Amino acid sequence: MHLDKNDPGTTGKTLPRLAKAVLGTFLLFGIGGVAMAQNMVMRSTGPSASSYPAGKKMANDAKISLKAQDQVTVLTKSGTRVFKGPGTFSLVQNSGSATSASRRLSSFISNRGSSRARTGAVRAAGAVAIETPHNPNLWFLDVTKGGKFCVADADALVVWRPDYTGSATASIVEPVNGNVTEIAWRKGSALKAWPKDELPVATGTNYRLLGSNVAQSVEVNFVVLQNQPTDLDDAASMLIENGCSGQLDLLVDTLNLNGGDTADQG
Repeated sequence: MHLDKNDPGTTGKTLPRLAKAVLGTFLLFGIGGVAMAQNMVMRSTGPSASSYPAGKKMANDAKISLKAQDQVTVLTKSGTRVFKGPGTFSLVQNSGSATSASRRLSSFISNRGSSRARTGAVRAAGAVAIETPHNPNLWFLDVTKGGKFCVADADALVVWRPDYTGSATASIVEPVNGNVTEIAWRKGSALKAWPKDELPVATGTNYRLLGSNVAQSVEVNFVVLQNQPTDLDDAASMLIENGCSGQLDLLVDTLNLNGGDTADQG
């Protein structure tokens, strides 16, 4: 991923701010990995969901009792584990790659645009499936996703688009007066600085986005974090507490990439 200096609305001053923001996040979480103090429930569905709410911390020797149709996703030091009922499960597991989750999250957050996740065709069993690029950073605003969005740095918000095979634009509509601000991506560019001078970012502000290559508009509601997370526990907790479910899903999905999750089924 790269941010083109020639993109309309992107200035020479914006580039250093964006680079510093992403690099700052990289340094914040550390080069060697991300701390994980204890197990945390990330998702929970089914009859027992109220017993395992998102954000619940669990000791390493804790047991999970599930009924039929229950499914609980827990973030551990070695990655994510999915428990499916019915049955009783223990969080204790053999020592495996305890740093695998840290490496994946560190790479996810420290991505500074040196590589590109391209859309491509994958052939399997005679069929061709199109792979969708994965958002490379927890703090990049996906132009196709709505809902609450947690902002780590309001002065350096970046808008990301999944499909950057061609040029594209996005219209940002203010809900009160209906004013429209347009941003544009050049062909091959996936990142664009949010126009913060025209559209301030603050907790409680919301805007409607419509990308030229997106089927429908989405409404984004911003939550500016007062304190930046210092480790994986903090990041997950802040996303859960502020209702930023899209980023929480992205965090879990990123950990699950390349077989990072294990399933326990009764």
